[in-house]
Amino acid sequence: MFTMRMHIAVLALFSAVACSSPQVSVGRPPAPLVGTDWKLFQLHDLPTINGPYYQAPATFRIDSNTVTGFTGCNRMNGKVSQSGNKIHFGPLAATKMACLDVNVGRVEAGFLNALNGAERQKIIGDTLILSTHSGDLARFVVTQPR
Repeated sequence: MFTMRMHIAVLALFSAVACSSPQVSVGRPPAPLVGTDWKLFQLHDLPTINGPYYQAPATFRIDSNTVTGFTGCNRMNGKVSQSGNKIHFGPLAATKMACLDVNVGRVEAGFLNALNGAERQKIIGDTLILSTHSGDLARFVVTQPR
């Protein structure tokens, strides 16, 4: 009886983690950085998809040396350069629509700060991680799974 309860508890834990984590697509090659639509999944440790701060997802796409996207409240665009795992966004410009929901404004500010502060990028399956030498800034998932 104890063993059956333990198995059920472990299965429930794995199910909960699988439902709240981005798709990593183990065994698949990394999604391409350029030409892929990326959706914000996590800012530092703050979940942004299906979490308490979720409204319209912040997204971006890189085409050549240009980035365009949506902050969850405003449209944005700017320059991007990348070489290997190094990446630099900016300068970035965004429209100035009022974000009436404070939480959406916080996600927008965090999203733009993550792009502006990013030094490195790493793609594991369908997950993009932007980071600095100090640690991860944000995680993104492809908007349309491959």
